[in-house]
Amino acid sequence: RLERLQRIVSKLQMESGVCEEQLNQADTLLQSDIRLLNAGKPPQKAAEIERDLDKADAMIRLLFNDVQTLKDGRHPQGEQMYRRVYRLHERLVAIRTEYNLRLKSGAPAATVTVPLGQRPRQELDEATLRYLQDLLAWVEENQRRL
Repeated sequence: RLERLQRIVSKLQMESGVCEEQLNQADTLLQSDIRLLNAGKPPQKAAEIERDLDKADAMIRLLFNDVQTLKDGRHPQGEQMYRRVYRLHERLVAIRTEYNLRLKSGAPAATVTVPLGQRPRQELDEATLRYLQDLLAWVEENQRRL
């Protein structure tokens, strides 16, 4: 049993590194496209960014399943692995939010920092709300598992 859990820890360490690289690549592409957008040019890598983020999301879901197996088996590294995967998830959320706010909406950085008294564009509201609802459902699902 302990050997099986240790294999899961090794798998988590390796796959979380792969996931981190995926997020780094998505973030690099996103920053590049934001610079293009701010220069008045169309983004070039939106589809690739979205694909990388979707891959990272799927990977993180599987990592959380492995973390749950460790926690169920009361493995001493269960909590440490949970924190590692949770940090990856937080980073994914941050990158995807920036992607949705800046690239998907086509809004330059200046539009994102709108004073509270003004309403941003309706499409931005709906896309962000839909994304946040999906995110909330995902968090609730993982909390039930834990």
